[in-house]
Order: sequence, then structure tokens, then C-alpha cells
Amino acid sequence: MEVQKYLVKLENSELEAIQISNLFCEALISLHGAQVLKFHSKKCNKDLLWLSDLAKFETGKAIRGGIPLCFPWFGGHPTDANLPAHGFARNSLWQLKDITEDTAGHHVLIELTDTAATRQLWNYAFKLQMLIHCGEELKLEFKLQNLDQHAFEFTFAWHSYFPVVTQHASVLGLQDTHYIDQLDENKVKTQTSQGIEFTAETDRVYPKTSGKFIIQQNGENHIQIQSTAKSAVVWNPWIKKAERLADVANDAWQEFICVETGQIASEKVSLDAGETVQYQLSIATA
Repeated sequence: MEVQKYLVKLENSELEAIQISNLFCEALISLHGAQVLKFHSKKCNKDLLWLSDLAKFETGKAIRGGIPLCFPWFGGHPTDANLPAHGFARNSLWQLKDITEDTAGHHVLIELTDTAATRQLWNYAFKLQMLIHCGEELKLEFKLQNLDQHAFEFTFAWHSYFPVVTQHASVLGLQDTHYIDQLDENKVKTQTSQGIEFTAETDRVYPKTSGKFIIQQNGENHIQIQSTAKSAVVWNPWIKKAERLADVANDAWQEFICVETGQIASEKVSLDAGETVQYQLSIATA
């Protein structure tokens, strides 16, 4: 299929994005970071992702909102604090390989391979593909192939931002699950309540989960998330942290929560030379 007709420039930027419109949805996917920025479900006339009004569309910088991809590490680098937080995938220009359309919607294939720049940060040969399905649901497939002569380890996360009224939102699916409280000296705790509610800054890493979550709004199901990856992160910056984030409006903490899925902490992945691993994420109205 001729892909050029799908390409647009992001607002006040030279960065290119893929604009999708079909019977099911409207979507916008940045080639910078292979990042889904917007996904609007026509079925329920609802946006399923949040994008900051102050998001910066600049080469080499992370875009605040949508679904940034953290890879090949999540958070700070485990041994070198000078390396970029959350790795380099979200700050890299990916290559658009194909766009197809069928009765289920559009399917976008984007690829990232090692370069001299990535080798400076993570000295391995690899091929990482994201296959993004834009239909009745938003589905993402992460496929990583080790092209190196040596095994490597990695962590990753889809750092998904969801639109809610934060004080009226809750996240279901993590009851009786252990988590690392990153705001309390990384103490390991257990989620005892059925739902996670937001009354202060929240930053929790759940290494092992069922991979199935529901975001509720005012007690009603709002968004459904399913992932084959084992880990999850629940995050909201609240008031003080939002004031320190240049690409988040001071009051925007009230507009979103992050429910991230991936392989984090104890669920770090080791991939032998020549091997391939895949993970899926689906986001739908609940």
C-alpha cells in the first residue's frame, strides 16, 4: 500500500506521524518513538489516550502522553545514571515499513534497528518491530529479535497515559499483588484493596500481574487493558511533581493516570543470540 498518503507533520514540528481514519477509529502515530499519540474510538465517541497540551515534538526528546515505549531499560539505567531514563526507543526515529488495511482496520508496521548511536548506549545488534492495529480496539505487538552474537538482557514498558478525572478514577486487577513503592524507599508492599484510588502522588511497580486491568471512572468501567507482559506500573504525579514537569500543565495531573505494562524488575528478560520474543497489548472501551 502507498504509505505516503498517511504521513503528516506533527504540530509546529518537522517530525512525521501516521494519521489513520477508518470506520472504527481515528489514530495518530509518531514515527519518533513509534508512539501512538491519539486513539479515538468512534464506537463510543471516546478518546482512549491522553496527550499533554504542552507535549514537545522535538528530535531526540520524549513526547509526553499517548504510549511511549521504554526500551531497553525502564526508569534510570541500572548502572549508569548519565544514560537517558527509559532507554532510547522513545527518543529514536523509527522506520515505517508497511501499512495495510482490511475489514478489521489498519495495521501499521514500524521498525527500529541498532545504529552507531544506539551502540553507544547499548552495545548490541537487534531488530525491534512494533505492529500497531487500529480497529475497534487498539492493539500493539512488540517483537524483538537478538541479531547479536551474544545474549542480552532488557526491560521494557508501554508507558500508557489514559484520560480520566484522576480523583474519581480507580484501577482494578491488582488486588493481592506485590508491588514496589517507589515513593517509600522501594519497599515491597501488597495491594490489599480491590481498586487503586488516587489521593496523592502514586508510583508503584507490580513485577508480576495477571496482565488484565480495568480503569473505572466514578465506579463505572471506562477502559479495559490486556497484556501478555507480566509487569505493570501505576503512576500519577499529583500536584508537586506536575509542577516540576515542563511538558505537563500545573493542573493536568487531574486529567490522566498511567497504567503501564511490560517486563520490569524481577521480570527482566534474557534473550539468547538469534532468539525472538513477542508481547502484546490491547486497549479497548470497557
